[in-house]
Amino acid sequence: MLTKHILPAFGLRHLRAIRATELQTFVNTFAGFSKSQITIVIGILKGIMKGAYADGIIERDPSVSLIRPKAKKKESRRALTPKENENVLVTIDRHPDGLLLAVLYYCGLRRGEALGLRWEDFDFENDTIHIQRDIDFIGSVSHDGALKTEAANRYVPIPEELRAMLLPVRGLPGTYVFHNADGKPLSQSSFKRKWLSLMEDCYCVQDREVDENTDRPTDIRKRLKPTLTPHYFRHNYITMLYEGGIDPLVAMKIVGHTDYQTTANIYTHLSEETMRRASVDLGDVFKAKAKGKPPKGSKQARSRKPPVDTSLPWANKF
Repeated sequence: MLTKHILPAFGLRHLRAIRATELQTFVNTFAGFSKSQITIVIGILKGIMKGAYADGIIERDPSVSLIRPKAKKKESRRALTPKENENVLVTIDRHPDGLLLAVLYYCGLRRGEALGLRWEDFDFENDTIHIQRDIDFIGSVSHDGALKTEAANRYVPIPEELRAMLLPVRGLPGTYVFHNADGKPLSQSSFKRKWLSLMEDCYCVQDREVDENTDRPTDIRKRLKPTLTPHYFRHNYITMLYEGGIDPLVAMKIVGHTDYQTTANIYTHLSEETMRRASVDLGDVFKAKAKGKPPKGSKQARSRKPPVDTSLPWANKF
């Protein structure tokens, strides 16, 4: 937050010259951002100004009256639908950038973690990936950055399907798995183009409105909007861990959550979804029972045979 936003705005200004209205105007630009991002930016500004006031560098603290802008409504996360999952697997196999989608699908990494992967991070003897760096976008330029939390520094298992894709394209240890022509990490614009192309291939896009005032109307990013973000694949990965019976404590380590409660909340949410599905299935059971028939698809229904007339000479053969 300090590097990407605050320093570019105020880095060359003397603290005494910064007014409360300027700080508020700057903070207002975060309207619509997540609640955590708004909390961080206000916290940093208040920390800087409070420290400067305590040291006598400024006569009054301009951050005292900062008003928090309205955050965007938290998006509900979900796993992929069966059709989306089917399309994604097809895209992984046929698209030139399918490996990028495969890493997100099979490992549940954050976007920056996936883009920060180097070949030296892969241990194919133990089938693990060491997640130890993140890619930050500052403007259109990408830089190596710190991981989101200490817990994000972790080892993630490599599924057999992903291993089969990685080995044939394995590069030198110090090279990035996903990079531009100059070998540097993907820039923000390059990533967005690749991502949109991937989502278009698996039919996970929606049209944008394009008119005569649209800048660069032929640009794919102006015409289409992806309906899935990389974080959907992280949630989908956690869902698969849950469905695979992985303990929440183990899942917490694999996905790099800081605390158990974050993973437990997701597991609880998934458990509630499972219970809702079960209640629907149970409803079918009672409906079938009321009609005197076994539920459709049940073991009894599959094994049910028509009655045999025992008076027939061949009946004892069955």
